[in-house]
Amino acid sequence: VRISINSNKLSREEKETLKLRSNRNFYKFVVSDNGIGFEEIYAERIFQLFQRLHGKAEYPGSGIGLAICRRIADNHAGMISASSSPGKGARFTIILPESQ
Repeated sequence: VRISINSNKLSREEKETLKLRSNRNFYKFVVSDNGIGFEEIYAERIFQLFQRLHGKAEYPGSGIGLAICRRIADNHAGMISASSSPGKGARFTIILPESQ
């Protein structure tokens, strides 16, 4: 599995699209891989506590990792989202405000 991580400061247009406070700076972090991926309809479900898309016999995990990531993003006035296609990997976008 190949993992890629990129980051950049959000533009004014991106902040407006996401309805973020324009007087703050925000940063976007994108983590992508070329793993098994998932159906796009599960893009929100995977952030719920103990949610798994596969049985434990197929892939290891407890179903809490992404729920913790969502909680961390929320606690920092940020957001996290996911997009994917089966067999084509996944892309996770995290947006966090610049610390004051």
